[in-house]
Amino acid sequence: MTSYFPDARFFNKNGHLYPYDLRYDPGERAHLNLLADGRIQFRVVAQSGLASGSLVFADGSGRSMSKAVPGPRFDVWEVTVDRPSQPFWYTFAFRTADLKAVHLVPAGVSKAVERLDRWHLNPDDLVPLAVPDWARGAVIYQIFPERFHNADPSTNPVGVDPWGAPPHWLRHQGGDLIGIADQADYLADLGVDAVYLNPVFSSPSTHKYDTVDYYQVDQHFGGNEALRRVLDRLHHRDIKVILDASFNHCHPSFFAFADVIAKGPESAYRDWFAISGYPVTVSVRPAKMAESNWPDPDAYLEYLRTLEAESGLRVVEVDDDGPPVESSYETWHGVPGMPRINLANPEARRYFLDVATYWITEYGIDGWRMDVARYVDGDFWVDFRSAVKGANPEAYLLAEVMGDASPWLQGDRFDATMNYTFRELCLDYFAGGQSSTDEFVDGYTRMQAMYAPQVTEVNQNLLSSHDTERLLFLAGGDAMRARLATAFQLLAQGAPGLYYGDEVGMTGGAEPASRGGFPWHDGELWNRTLLDTVTTLTWMRRRYPALRFGNMQFVWRSAGAFAYTRSFEGQRLLVIINRGGALGAINVPVQSGKPTTLWGPGQARPSLGSIVVTEVGPLTATVIKL
Repeated sequence: MTSYFPDARFFNKNGHLYPYDLRYDPGERAHLNLLADGRIQFRVVAQSGLASGSLVFADGSGRSMSKAVPGPRFDVWEVTVDRPSQPFWYTFAFRTADLKAVHLVPAGVSKAVERLDRWHLNPDDLVPLAVPDWARGAVIYQIFPERFHNADPSTNPVGVDPWGAPPHWLRHQGGDLIGIADQADYLADLGVDAVYLNPVFSSPSTHKYDTVDYYQVDQHFGGNEALRRVLDRLHHRDIKVILDASFNHCHPSFFAFADVIAKGPESAYRDWFAISGYPVTVSVRPAKMAESNWPDPDAYLEYLRTLEAESGLRVVEVDDDGPPVESSYETWHGVPGMPRINLANPEARRYFLDVATYWITEYGIDGWRMDVARYVDGDFWVDFRSAVKGANPEAYLLAEVMGDASPWLQGDRFDATMNYTFRELCLDYFAGGQSSTDEFVDGYTRMQAMYAPQVTEVNQNLLSSHDTERLLFLAGGDAMRARLATAFQLLAQGAPGLYYGDEVGMTGGAEPASRGGFPWHDGELWNRTLLDTVTTLTWMRRRYPALRFGNMQFVWRSAGAFAYTRSFEGQRLLVIINRGGALGAINVPVQSGKPTTLWGPGQARPSLGSIVVTEVGPLTATVIKL
């Protein structure tokens, strides 16, 4: 049967109309992506079982696709083409194992390609998705400054707890930036490429997300000069420094909100916030606190009275049917000490863009981690990226977005996300053991398909953070399971995010328990096996570029183990992760003339079209050079 359209039936047959699960959205960088070298990358997420795929042009020609990310339920088919000089029309065609044709057009699976059944692309509309080259595969070490190291007791707040005391959300232990600078050699020896600091700006809290002055480092941390010392010491060791801040909310003593407290509706800054009534007031209902089982109501009332004394904010106790705590202004998650900033206001927006560029240009920080990014007006981040990248194109912009962060990672806002999806997958598989190997590999494959490859390379893959329980705690204190999860983290694609102290076996439940003092005071508490694992693998990432920059393909799995390859510029490594018991001889379908074990247990020998690996012990990771 002839057709007026050369691309109507790519395989010279009608398409099969089974409802195949095929996903392609040219508005998503994970699907249509201009690479730095000018080539255009197309990616289609498809249910497993398809035998071949092609990118089809309107003239009937095609380009074969390959499985870039194969998985149990889904594969990612990919093809990269040279950038043409003219706009063009295109569709996709697949074949099943029994040679059925499957046509994918903008409307979905189709019998054939007809007049309006094509995507149109003008190459001039595409811009490269640029991420900092230094952040590709970088090991990022997160520090909660108040609990890392107290090197200068003269800057301690009044009444600090002893170092190593059980952490309390209202009490300090005296950590400072001088302590971080003094441990620069420890960080260098650990093999980290970047340090991400939780907020350091002026604030009365231990966490400092309720900032009073965005231009001043807190005096209890040592002030602005202490930050300069950190930058000098770490930069001298080729370690980048990323600062953290919330532009979504501030402390009531922040100058603009303080003016609203003082002047009410006459304040020039009233539109920097969302205020429902004057004077700005916090209403507290102790009886309602008791009824709702409010955690530690006495401590919370103490916090509110301290807030009142610090800022002049009006706090009143009432006895009616309202909620336990109620503010006459919008806050972050109902916390009275964190009034929400209205970044739709042009003056407020200009102020915070100036803050963002100031620390880049005047101090030379290497990037920002931005708190609660999804709660900030979306177009603000477009301006934020433009301002920061204008000051330093290699600045790393990291968003806290839990879940699918795709809308923030299209090249116009952030470079990367704190990859909590990675964390959930790993905890379910390694720490709790609730998920099967198939479920883990399937979830990981779907996660890889969520983002453009450039984003995957720089996403911060964390296992613990200041907002979560620590890895060892969730592993039930089982250091071997924590070690295996950490090994996978350091042997997988992306930028591993190590939370301070996890490398020596610190533990702790939900915040504030996860914010304990680093045990410099007691080396007996250190898990040296875990520390050696982290140090060995961070340095292996430097020695073997495939571990830092290589793509990642799953090639084998069993009930309690899986294997994947990391490949980069001719270097190929095989990683075997075994969550279960000792493995017998396993046959992994990869080719190698002389496989060599680089790390971990296991002996490998070549076989016909594969390698055979023996002696893989329980709860172990193995790296083999192919």
